[in-house]
Amino acid sequence: MTILIAGGAGYIGSHVVLALLSSRNFRKTKFVIMDNLSMGHLEIVKVLQDCAVDLGQPEVVFEKADLLDSAALDLLFERHKPDVVLHLAAKISVAESVTHPALYFSNNVTGSQNLLLAMKNHDCKKIVFSSTASVYGNIDQAMPIVESQALMPANPYAESKLNIEQEIEKASVSWGLKAVIFRFFNASGASARADLGEWHEPETHLIPLILESAIHGKTLHVYGSDYPTRDGTCIRDYIHVDDLASAHELGVIRLLKTVPDRPATEIFNLGTEHGTSVLEVIHSVEKICGLKVSVSSAARRDGDTAVLVASNAKAREVLGWKPMLSDMDTIVKTAYDWQKTMNKSHQ
Repeated sequence: MTILIAGGAGYIGSHVVLALLSSRNFRKTKFVIMDNLSMGHLEIVKVLQDCAVDLGQPEVVFEKADLLDSAALDLLFERHKPDVVLHLAAKISVAESVTHPALYFSNNVTGSQNLLLAMKNHDCKKIVFSSTASVYGNIDQAMPIVESQALMPANPYAESKLNIEQEIEKASVSWGLKAVIFRFFNASGASARADLGEWHEPETHLIPLILESAIHGKTLHVYGSDYPTRDGTCIRDYIHVDDLASAHELGVIRLLKTVPDRPATEIFNLGTEHGTSVLEVIHSVEKICGLKVSVSSAARRDGDTAVLVASNAKAREVLGWKPMLSDMDTIVKTAYDWQKTMNKSHQ
């Protein structure tokens, strides 16, 4: 079997590849990482290729390609003939999407349409797609969020992800695509091996920004201190990246099984059912690192919502998934170890 991971050189994608490589369910599977390296890194690919050798797995193949290049996609599918696609390739910054919405619809939506067309043309009918909790928008209903709640994306990034979900639904009707869609809440943390973690340039995610502030004595800007929450800052459901990766393994297994009366497209929230505020994350970093974080209050950012917390009941019931590493102190500890590794490698 061959599994193609689009965006496999990036943060979440690399952890997914490692989880699949390490799984007894995918021994002797060929893994093909496709990435344009706009957000991914060749150094990460090398780590994964070394892991494959250590685990006695076939070589991890890397293909530098862009989802906007239809011809390159066609050649890639012809060469490798993947049985399953995991789609984790996307631009992900809410703030950037507000400033450059056309870029997000081109990269995320058009790129995904090209990927689906390549799958159709090469008779690949199984996909796991990484969506986002942002598709729920400004929730004014009771938490935690369930998959059936109304979708009201509050920014172009979320709109682009919802559009892709809709394209997948159309493909399931028109040509028989089978899909598992995961709506991520806040991916965080790093591999316990400390050789995979968040590496964005520029970095926009909260925990690495807090760590950078703590380690280098920089002031951290907290965007919004007047939200209707317990301390005025945004509350999010933080999920360890290794827990996200384990869900992807279960998603692939689900697609490979014959399940009577299964919907062609299944959607699952991936979260912990527990929210942590920005200030609470800062306090965890200070405790784990033994360092003080200098904080400055700033205005709210466009597109941010006050609270996003997931129900994971469906993922637990249907997939048998359970987050094991997503308490905040574990998330911060693994992220801190990764940050120290990064700092050493850049000295």
